[in-house]
Amino acid sequence: MLTTELYSDFDLFLSRCGEDWQCIVSASDSATIFQSREWVETYWKHFGTGRKFRAIAFSEGEKVVGLAVCFLPGALSPLQPLRFVGDGVSDYLDFIAEPGKESIVSDAFSTFIQGNSYPYGRKWDGADFAQIRPVGLSQNLKNAIVLEGETCPFLPLPSDVPSFRRGLPRKLRQNLGYYQRALTKLGELEFRIANANTLERDMLAFFSLHQHRWRRRGMPGAFASKTIRAFHMEAAQALLHRGWLRLHTLSLDGEIKAALYCFQKGTTCYYYLSGFAEDLSRYSVGTVMTARAIEHAIEFDSAREFDFLRGNEGYKYRWGAQDRYNTRLIIPPSGVKGTILKSTASLSLRLELRLKDWMHGNTHSVRVRSYEPEKPDQGKDTQK
Repeated sequence: MLTTELYSDFDLFLSRCGEDWQCIVSASDSATIFQSREWVETYWKHFGTGRKFRAIAFSEGEKVVGLAVCFLPGALSPLQPLRFVGDGVSDYLDFIAEPGKESIVSDAFSTFIQGNSYPYGRKWDGADFAQIRPVGLSQNLKNAIVLEGETCPFLPLPSDVPSFRRGLPRKLRQNLGYYQRALTKLGELEFRIANANTLERDMLAFFSLHQHRWRRRGMPGAFASKTIRAFHMEAAQALLHRGWLRLHTLSLDGEIKAALYCFQKGTTCYYYLSGFAEDLSRYSVGTVMTARAIEHAIEFDSAREFDFLRGNEGYKYRWGAQDRYNTRLIIPPSGVKGTILKSTASLSLRLELRLKDWMHGNTHSVRVRSYEPEKPDQGKDTQK
């Protein structure tokens, strides 16, 4: 049987559970970098002000076997649902569990959420968990209402680069060859991956390229905020130290002209964001860089999947990407607050998807799947 401990102080949580956190994420195939200590700790440092930290640790004896790192919105919000730390900048969110302990941690987490929710425990107003992966552990949480959200295209990868190239559509293979040859005629090209000596320069160039491209469209871009830039700079440094960062850059005569911000964990490479110089757009530099990133993942990281993360932009499907869908899980409290939470979560998800579709010129129909909460077994006690 698991013992459960609730933390409301981030520093105390780190001192007691920080090492276990890192060990679980490293060992777990289901945990992404978005659940890592490096990402979440940096997020809380930059975005935690005004929010109430809540982390739940699940232990067998002295050993921590599962963690749910969460927060409550803060005093200004009329509803106080439990949410995962990282909400907003993370493509995948979830609790984590030691391999082989996923089921018992999920059961304990479900019980703890509902046992401490309004009106019984009065610690929080149920739960609102966004960006849960289709293969995420939270998919097994009991009594959850499921809202199907953003598309997350992914590309299964072969075991070697020649097989990858042969599997590409003929026209794409021809175009890649043409664009690569054309780029070499422009000057001295250098493809590289950021290291400790180049990271700050490469990240600043990446921010600039990304922002310039979006400002030309009249959009703010992902890095308009100084706080966002500071978060990603610090997170990238921490992820580089763990060996999980893959910031690909293309320089022309010493000037960075394109960048792909990727992460590598286990056998999956995650493509987060990119930036390209407008004057190279006719050479389809984004396609060239994506091919380089995929081939590097196959050859040097033994990757078996290239995850394009959230968004159904058309360029992802040129590579043969397949669709998966994130979900938003609502565990509503009793009464009026539960009704309000379900309604506001559904509405905010629809608005978020419509906004992103408008920004990218895409179409997406929000599919909402609702499951009735399970009725408790009459032969068992239920926590009140």
